[in-house]
Amino acid sequence: MKKTISKKSWLSLAIIAAFLIILLCLPLFITNSYFITTLITTFVFAALGVAWNIIGGYGGQISWCHAAFLAIGSYTSFIIYKAFEISPFLTFPIGCVIAYVLATAIGYGTFKLRGPFFSLSTIAFAEVIRILLLYFRDLTNGANGLWLSYKEPNFFALMFADDKPFYYIFLALLVVVLIIARAFERSKTGHYLSAIKGDEDAATSLGIVTFKVKLHAFQMSAVLASLIGTFYAFFLTYIDPTTVCGVDTSIKIGFMAIVGGLGALWGPVLGAFVLIPFINIVNLLLGNIGGAGQFAYGIILILIVIFRPNGLISFFQKDPNKKSFFSRKGKGENTA
Repeated sequence: MKKTISKKSWLSLAIIAAFLIILLCLPLFITNSYFITTLITTFVFAALGVAWNIIGGYGGQISWCHAAFLAIGSYTSFIIYKAFEISPFLTFPIGCVIAYVLATAIGYGTFKLRGPFFSLSTIAFAEVIRILLLYFRDLTNGANGLWLSYKEPNFFALMFADDKPFYYIFLALLVVVLIIARAFERSKTGHYLSAIKGDEDAATSLGIVTFKVKLHAFQMSAVLASLIGTFYAFFLTYIDPTTVCGVDTSIKIGFMAIVGGLGALWGPVLGAFVLIPFINIVNLLLGNIGGAGQFAYGIILILIVIFRPNGLISFFQKDPNKKSFFSRKGKGENTA
């Protein structure tokens, strides 16, 4: 029998299409560069949040090292471009492969264990990557970081006269990451992962190889973070270990999904569209007060945990107090 699309699904598709059209048209009417830059940053962290959500939301395996994968993609393409002027469109797979290999190493060492070992290992891994970036000064320029000098507009070198091309590049990246996450969510592996989050012992008894499922999710999440990092570096034109590999960046990425809604496809997107503009406004108004942005993050997280434990996405659910299958905390869930 043919599957028919319900009215609710058609309405959701229509809302998504309308929202996408609005985003596509915004740069045609907005000339304020700060507003465009804020939206670009929103797209970046929305995409990173969706990537993080694959392992942290659907699988309940909380990772605090995604800034390291972001840095791997950033530094790999940056170093190669500065040395050989090879387009990042050609070099981003190298960063993705490195991220895949390192994610595999972390997963093999931790996913066979229960408890907080995975989360603790990711914190240590991110710190190791940051220290290595500081140590190999000949390659990474250490704490001084790497930068690109603007020469002339060149699409393949990701050099533009203004930020509008980056707006469309990161919007496209966000759409691609959402499509991949949606496909994963509906795949057999995605269903296995949600079952593992619900009850790992029960999933094992059904014949699911939990170790391999979690590892596959982490690998995919890491590769997507590295991909985004490549293009983010060329947008920033300057990267250093603290900017792209700090623990605060990893926490910021995770916050997108936690505030928006763990295990919900649109949760990280909603979280980014609320958090990034809000924090930018706080920094703009209270930038002279040290730590104002971090304080605002803390207040938002406390309010969400108290009043909306399922995230902002629960405002759009019929029964916000009813936890979805993806948001239940099970025996196999790692927390830190």
